Amino acid sequence: MNFQSESLQTEVVVIGAGPVGLTMAIDLAGRGIDVTVVEQNPEEVSGDAKCNTIGARTMEIFRRLGVAADVRAAGLADDFPTDVIYTTAITGEELTRLAFPSRSGRFAENGRTAPGYLDSHWLTPEPYCRVSQIYLNPILQNAALSRGNVRVLFETRFLEFEETEGGIRTRVEKRNGEEVIIDAAFLIGCDGGSSAVRRQLGVRLAGNAELAHTRTTLVRTPELIKLFPQEPAWMSWVLNTRITGNVIAIDGKELWMIHRSLTQGMNTFEDLDLEQSIRDVLGVDKSFKWQQVSHQDWTGRRLIARKICHGRVFIVGDAAHLWIPYAGYGMNTGIADGHNLAWKLAAVLRNQAGDAVLDTHEVERRPVMERTSRLAMGKALEYAEATSRKKVRAVLEAEGAAGVAARKEFGEELFAINAGQFASEGLNFGYAYEASPIIAYDGEQAPDYDMATATASTVPGSQLPHFWVDGRSVFDLLGDGYTLLQFGDQVPGDDTAGMLSAFADAGIPLAHVRVPVQPAPFGSLLILVRPDQHIAWRGDRVPAAAQLAARVAGRLQPAVCT
Repeated sequence: MNFQSESLQTEVVVIGAGPVGLTMAIDLAGRGIDVTVVEQNPEEVSGDAKCNTIGARTMEIFRRLGVAADVRAAGLADDFPTDVIYTTAITGEELTRLAFPSRSGRFAENGRTAPGYLDSHWLTPEPYCRVSQIYLNPILQNAALSRGNVRVLFETRFLEFEETEGGIRTRVEKRNGEEVIIDAAFLIGCDGGSSAVRRQLGVRLAGNAELAHTRTTLVRTPELIKLFPQEPAWMSWVLNTRITGNVIAIDGKELWMIHRSLTQGMNTFEDLDLEQSIRDVLGVDKSFKWQQVSHQDWTGRRLIARKICHGRVFIVGDAAHLWIPYAGYGMNTGIADGHNLAWKLAAVLRNQAGDAVLDTHEVERRPVMERTSRLAMGKALEYAEATSRKKVRAVLEAEGAAGVAARKEFGEELFAINAGQFASEGLNFGYAYEASPIIAYDGEQAPDYDMATATASTVPGSQLPHFWVDGRSVFDLLGDGYTLLQFGDQVPGDDTAGMLSAFADAGIPLAHVRVPVQPAPFGSLLILVRPDQHIAWRGDRVPAAAQLAARVAGRLQPAVCT
């Protein structure tokens, strides 16, 4: 390349200001890293409305970053229910209802999750919330811009990068044609499913290229909420002999996202009439009016990049994986990907870890991507199989005893299929990192999980189970770096002192938090927690503290990525 243009210096360049890129920028900035974000859209453009679920694990990350309260307050009104229903049409016969609370009903007086819902038993201070990305993006954008060490270049297009001695040089172009050269230590491609960064790397996606074809229209009509014969729902899945689709309440007042699926026998999107298909979902005639705000035809996929770490360049979020966005799997997994990478980049840049720690991003996150994508695909295919039976759909709209019986039976089947999808404890908390060289394993296997269920565990590699300490979340007590949790006073004093000294000598920040009461399932007196809240080590005595510090900092093996 022959560069002749304006130049900028930064530590990390992030391509893409969607939720994943902005969360990474906020995370890195909070760790003292200078970040430049490149975004091709104008500052005032909100995100895509297709993603409307923010998972509990993501909300925990947002809590750490100081934006959880703002996110939870956005979108739907305080009293709007976040129920999920299955129905023959918005005006039709309800088949089943998955009951979830409104924002005002989410927490009990003591700050704990309100009882009686599918997720009430979860060990978290931050249960999921239903907020559209069109409200999430501005919150994250404002949070990023409020950091003094984040620069966002709006209306700027990524062109190409090249590796330099010890860094990455990136060429971008402003809307007016002016080119800018950005010199940085690392480049992160968070630029979506058609990632230009991934294309330049020559990385291919592998998996299932076509799983579903969907027409999505964002409409504005205050009359739609009046169509519900019972209490309105946040998400309404519709199936009848004419159409399958769903309706999502974006603001709970007048903005609604309406999905319609191409069914068997349809070859192109043109086979599904845009306006009539909306009427079939709603169960209305031509007298019902709406304003079309936006429209998109898209294909659901299950694809994962063959490699996500390439020297000093990483791809994160939709750039690294694509799958059907039924319950926000892609965005939430992408944010967890970025959280895994951000603290490692910061540790390397601040000489708190060796370069080899970056290799563990792929080792740790790729199995999670693969497992999540297969669980999501399996659920989508299971639902598609159940709803493809046209004879079943026909009797669902029948009058009399036959219709009542069919609706009851099929409603129970739909509840069983989908409860885990919308209360996916396993996807939020079930996974553990099982083969990472920067985790000190002790021979015990982490519990298995599925989409709906997870088992709290302190096996190294697992997520730290949440518990309350004198009315405060343990997550709020953790340091910005590593944290040594000590339960009770039974640990010999020289053990903890030696560990604190060893980590200090290695240049690794380590906070020491004493917890007076040991909650289940904590069988060890000491728990070493990483910056991303995964457990790095546990025990009752500290063995060779200097060796442990070297392991968790990635100084026991050579670097591959860089």
